[in-house]
Amino acid sequence: MASVSGPFNRRISIQTQTTAQDEFGQPQQTWTTAYSCWASVDVQQSALVYQTAEFLAKVTHRITIRWTSSFIVQPNMRVVYTEPTTNIAHTYNVETVLNPQQGNVFVTILAYELGLSDSE
Repeated sequence: MASVSGPFNRRISIQTQTTAQDEFGQPQQTWTTAYSCWASVDVQQSALVYQTAEFLAKVTHRITIRWTSSFIVQPNMRVVYTEPTTNIAHTYNVETVLNPQQGNVFVTILAYELGLSDSE
């Protein structure tokens, strides 16, 4: 098993959105953890995005994980990282997934942070 030392020092969960029916038969969207692994999370830049007649600042991140054939990360998934000392959850929306030089060694996830929430 590979060591966690170096840049892969954050335990993340990759989630997919699923639809289930509530007690009234209405569709309800939920997020389910599909894969967990060690990762490197780096802040890249802040971007201004035009959305519904206003500019919103989005901080973009580069999340790097080891490639695996058992799980494929796709856009519209999300990544959740909870800081172990503060219990603050960071949620990132996956925008793009890169496999550098198709080498099947690392996967680079380009994402933006949705916001901070206390996950007690």
